[in-house]
Amino acid sequence: MKKTALALLFLCLSNITISPATAETENWCGKYFEEGERGYIQLARNDFGIGSSDCSHIGYNKRVSENGTANIELEFTRNRSTIKKWRKFNNHLIEVRGKFANGSITGTRFIRDMGI
Repeated sequence: MKKTALALLFLCLSNITISPATAETENWCGKYFEEGERGYIQLARNDFGIGSSDCSHIGYNKRVSENGTANIELEFTRNRSTIKKWRKFNNHLIEVRGKFANGSITGTRFIRDMGI
């Protein structure tokens, strides 16, 4: 009985530690910029890890003034031909959708351009 209980406890704890590692797809609002042939999005720090609830210049500027920014790499920009297509969004407030994993946003999909 104790072995069964310990095995069950181990499985429950294993699921708890594995579950947070799976990132969910979120919307991210921030300023796009390039550095060293890579594309980044400058997020408000309070959006970091949870995604952006709304994407507007007023909301973004308010969140940035309260908590600062964090620069996150957009994973798709490791391909040089793709980064050339995104160059037109340099310094624009954009909204993208993707998963935050390993320090970058992966599976990035463009949602909209809010302009400068």
